[in-house]
Amino acid sequence: MAELERRILSYADSLRSRADISPDAFGRAIGFTLAPVEGNRIKSQAKNLSVTEGYDYAASYFSVESTTDYPRHSIIFYQQGKPSVTDSPDGVCYWDAEEAGHALERLGYSGGVEAPFQRGGIRHYWRRGTEGTQELSTSLLTYPSDVTAGARTCVYEVRFGGADR
Repeated sequence: MAELERRILSYADSLRSRADISPDAFGRAIGFTLAPVEGNRIKSQAKNLSVTEGYDYAASYFSVESTTDYPRHSIIFYQQGKPSVTDSPDGVCYWDAEEAGHALERLGYSGGVEAPFQRGGIRHYWRRGTEGTQELSTSLLTYPSDVTAGARTCVYEVRFGGADR
């Protein structure tokens, strides 16, 4: 998991403009190959990828045709055959949200205020792109973990995108 976290952060750091975002660059950085989703010409994905700690992850990439829109792509962590962590508050913590957020801030991203989102939370981090009118985003989707042993906020998905200002 530590290696996957390192690759995710390295990819987030590589995003300097919209031109840096592509399915191939995303796959190379993280270490997988995306395949087109049958019947959906804008989506590609990689499923049931594993890390040595027994966790699984999947990646998806939604292409866009407009030059002002940004592809949304993400990595989600899970355990095959186990309930979603947003439904199981005493589940595993894949990646501590505070550690992940501080790592993004060291890369020049700012933001990180948590808002409720889909039975958990979301923390948006933004960084100005080199084009001057672009902002790149890395968002952490979070959930509370170890509720009975003292609450801790963890990451179950990392989303990448951006916007023109």
